[in-house]
Amino acid sequence: MQTIPSAAPVFILHGKADGKDTTMNTMLRLLLRNTLLLGFALWSATSVQIAAAVPGTNMPMPSQQQIDQFKRLSPEQQRALAEQYGINLDELIQSGNPNQPQFQESNLPNARPTLNDNSMFNRQKPGENEQTAEGEEDTENAEEGLRQFGYELFAGVPEAFTPAADIPPPDSYVLGPGDNLVIQLYGKENASYNLTINRDGQIQFPEIGPINLAGLSFNQARSQLMETVQEQMIGVKASITMGTLRSIRIFVLGEALKPGSYTVSSLSTMTNALFASGGISKIGSLRNIQLKRQGKLITTLDLYDLLLQGDTSKDARLLPGDVIFIPPIGATVGVDGEVKRPAIYELKNERRAMDVINLAGGFTPTAFPPASKIERINQQGDRTLVDLNLSQPEGKNTTVRNADTIQVYSVLDSKEGVVTLKGHVERPGDFAWKPGMRVSDLIGGMDALLPLPDLNIALIERERQPTREKYALTFDLGEALLEPGGSENLALKPHDTIYVFDYETPRSKQLSQLVNRLKLQASKSMRQQTVTVSGYVRFPGKYPLGPKMTAQDAVALAGGLSENAYGLHGEITRITYDEDEEQNIQHLIVNLANARTQDIQAEDELRIKRLPNWLDQEIVTLEGEVKFPGKYKIKRGETLAQVIERAGGLNEWAYPEGAVFTREELRKLEEQRIKELRQRLESEIAASNVEQQSPDQEVAMEDAEALLENLNQVKPLGRMVIDLTAVIEKDYSIELRNGDSLTVPRTKQAVTVVGEVQFPTSHIFESNLNTEQYIERSGGLTRKADDERIYVVKANGRVFLPQKSGWFAGKGYRIEPGDTVVVPLDADRIKTLTLWTSVSQIFYQIALGAAAIATF
Repeated sequence: MQTIPSAAPVFILHGKADGKDTTMNTMLRLLLRNTLLLGFALWSATSVQIAAAVPGTNMPMPSQQQIDQFKRLSPEQQRALAEQYGINLDELIQSGNPNQPQFQESNLPNARPTLNDNSMFNRQKPGENEQTAEGEEDTENAEEGLRQFGYELFAGVPEAFTPAADIPPPDSYVLGPGDNLVIQLYGKENASYNLTINRDGQIQFPEIGPINLAGLSFNQARSQLMETVQEQMIGVKASITMGTLRSIRIFVLGEALKPGSYTVSSLSTMTNALFASGGISKIGSLRNIQLKRQGKLITTLDLYDLLLQGDTSKDARLLPGDVIFIPPIGATVGVDGEVKRPAIYELKNERRAMDVINLAGGFTPTAFPPASKIERINQQGDRTLVDLNLSQPEGKNTTVRNADTIQVYSVLDSKEGVVTLKGHVERPGDFAWKPGMRVSDLIGGMDALLPLPDLNIALIERERQPTREKYALTFDLGEALLEPGGSENLALKPHDTIYVFDYETPRSKQLSQLVNRLKLQASKSMRQQTVTVSGYVRFPGKYPLGPKMTAQDAVALAGGLSENAYGLHGEITRITYDEDEEQNIQHLIVNLANARTQDIQAEDELRIKRLPNWLDQEIVTLEGEVKFPGKYKIKRGETLAQVIERAGGLNEWAYPEGAVFTREELRKLEEQRIKELRQRLESEIAASNVEQQSPDQEVAMEDAEALLENLNQVKPLGRMVIDLTAVIEKDYSIELRNGDSLTVPRTKQAVTVVGEVQFPTSHIFESNLNTEQYIERSGGLTRKADDERIYVVKANGRVFLPQKSGWFAGKGYRIEPGDTVVVPLDADRIKTLTLWTSVSQIFYQIALGAAAIATF
């Protein structure tokens, strides 16, 4: 077959000639012309679009592979290739019409099979899918278990397989039609020729004539040419090398992923052809790939030789018309577990279990061959297990059968001859156990502990042999380390775990696994070996119960008594069952001062009580005009007057009538009340917006929404109205609570007017002015004011409402320094807002209280 010299890619023409007088060179020229037309149009900046086929020819359009090859050439290579076949690229650009319809793949004529299109040979077997990408295949393997060995060799094979063109052919390479020879003459004459062997097996040597080379090896042809040149061209010598190689047609049949006819390089081997066909399907054999030539079996290829040993000696070179036949897969055996390559392997000459293990790469370092098994399907179709000791000759020589699965187990995860140190130590971890080893030998000494350890107690988790049930032992850590010869320095056993505690980390987390294990071990005959410590200890919780554990040990295991614990007595709640299995609950008093003698039993609860009359630290705050402001600790029952006396009393600038007293629990109630009012007000505003309203009502609704916005920003104070003068004079007392606060302002000199007045502001106090006159000084009422609900918020927080008979009357309603006159919005203007008055009043009260405190 004619090939293209120089650096151009090889454009292979697939299929046979149509039987006319068209020569192979003419066909290739037409195909190349089509490729150049389309390839250059795609490459050039003019984006020329061409029709689906070149007029006047029956040739198919070039494949995408050929187009991509042309586009990868440099512009100089493209022009040189075009000129070689009589195509002017400049004229092609000028003749391009951008208005032509865009090239569509669906308009292509039916092409004959190529490397990328073997549809005429494709046959997909039922249930067989094409090979997926490597990542997807790995995911499927993870779900399905073992994968078949070797088939991933063909994963991710490029669609266009082209063997390397720069590999020098061996001397034994047999020449044939289509091979190209490069002949360099030197000496008396200098010339260079690229000569291709034609269909008759000859080259046309200038000045010499035709020479038959087909069927000769490259070495023989080279020797013959050199002799011919020396004989017929006196004084001239020749250097002969191989140029481009011919392509050959071969067949890949059987269980290939894409069986069919393929055109490959004449240097291709059996594996090259397998790659070109996409690989082998999962039901195809990797170990008996047959090469047939003219109906005769030439050789067989075992891909395991290539995969496992890198042996390519059986990878035979192909000749035109060769058939590679892939038969169905043979017997298979799976190997799983502790082998280097767990997979399903195809058997060839392997008969013994150890032969299959060797296919899998042998055992891993953590394998335990004596505990291996074979999963086998017997003659009745049942799955059975066969014990297999692969450390003995008998086990190694066990005969394997088709569909067997060998399972090789690992050594146990548990460590033998070790002890473990956990918790508040410098170097926790596993350590080698030695006979006679004790606690102090493992820990080392006090310097091996982290700062602030609990030296009163530590715990050993131990196994009871041979059942390996867990139980706990407690000991005095400080005594064990300081007195190595004492009884607390316990001897250790293999698998012991020592827990060292501190006073910060909750111990329930450290001991949770052991406690859960003790729960699982509980039975009818042995109750759960745990004890619960509750009440006033550092770390209340459920703890392991050790042999002969006392109440004092249980308290120490819980971190000891807390600061407010009652240290004289505790209470043990014990549940027992009589002969009739009736439950009895006992409450036992334990003397904590002598708790070392009081044993505690399984599932007991030890409760530590709180000190009677224990008062947690309570603090109140005095601010403002007191002689010694600050925070004061109080005792239960202490009153406000007593604390003021401790603070030196009020100074000469104090204004007791304006004092602000706040309490935390009132603040929380106030916060809840505001939240409820806010929600109800939002609902009523939303309902009012649905109704049709007059212009005045719309303005009023805007005011309501503004008030709601202010209410959302209000922070409750928890103010309680008091008469500080009466408190100091002890006319009545206020018992203090934790978090109470008293703010005593400086003497007030102003009266404030807020709400629906023309100019809300503060005015200097004048004793001869009444409420109405202060309102007039603020410009009078606005159109939206409610003159029947005007009220006064006194400096101490009390609220006085107007009388029905008119403005304010009586001595109690006299305006005083620090008072605030509030003119509310006329709530009747918004009939649907029933909460308006309550919300506005709360808002003003909180705002005024906050303003009073803010002055400090």
